[in-house]
Amino acid sequence: MALYQWQALDSTGNVQMLTYSFGPGAANTLAARLEDGSFLVVSPASGAPEAALDALAALGPVSALLAPNAFHHLGQAQWRQRFPDAVSYAPDGALARVTAKTGLRVAPLAELLPKLGNRVQVVLPNGLKAPDALVRAETTDGVTWFAGDLISNMQPGEGSAIFRAISWLAGVGPGYRYNRLPSMLYLKDKAAWMADVRTRMADGNLLAVVPAHGAVATGETVARTQEILA
Repeated sequence: MALYQWQALDSTGNVQMLTYSFGPGAANTLAARLEDGSFLVVSPASGAPEAALDALAALGPVSALLAPNAFHHLGQAQWRQRFPDAVSYAPDGALARVTAKTGLRVAPLAELLPKLGNRVQVVLPNGLKAPDALVRAETTDGVTWFAGDLISNMQPGEGSAIFRAISWLAGVGPGYRYNRLPSMLYLKDKAAWMADVRTRMADGNLLAVVPAHGAVATGETVARTQEILA
């Protein structure tokens, strides 16, 4: 997969994704346009070249930078420097760690929710013990979800040998799947989480699922979402 290149996930260009390197492996950033024309950026990419930041800026201003959990915070400082009017946000259970790691003022998720409008939602599913927020973005083409760390779509050979070994030990194998071992970090009630996310993603207009790690799921792959959440 190409790194640091924006990919439009719908014909309007209002939902974009970018894959970035965090060292041994890769992760995904989602940008969703809010009703005021600005973008919410989820898991801002670390090490992004200026050209990648400029490319998004050409589509519209960036007003919000969301760390969906306590670990996807690496790009916050760079993005805040490039977009000084943007506000960083994190869920309550991740707020202290994201603040400490970034050295930035990070606002609670509750302050972001009223600004999202009707097309974009940030969701903390049932059953969590540590936050791993999902994001739903709707356009005229359909619905895209940013799915966090509990769903992945890793490709064979992706990442360094060390990263693949750690992923294997963590139960994160290749293919579109639910990740069992990371659930020990995030979940207190797996059944409740699975049922809630399965219901939310049962939308017949589901267009794409962007996992925190791995390729975007579309077409036949995204049709398997209910299966992996069963």
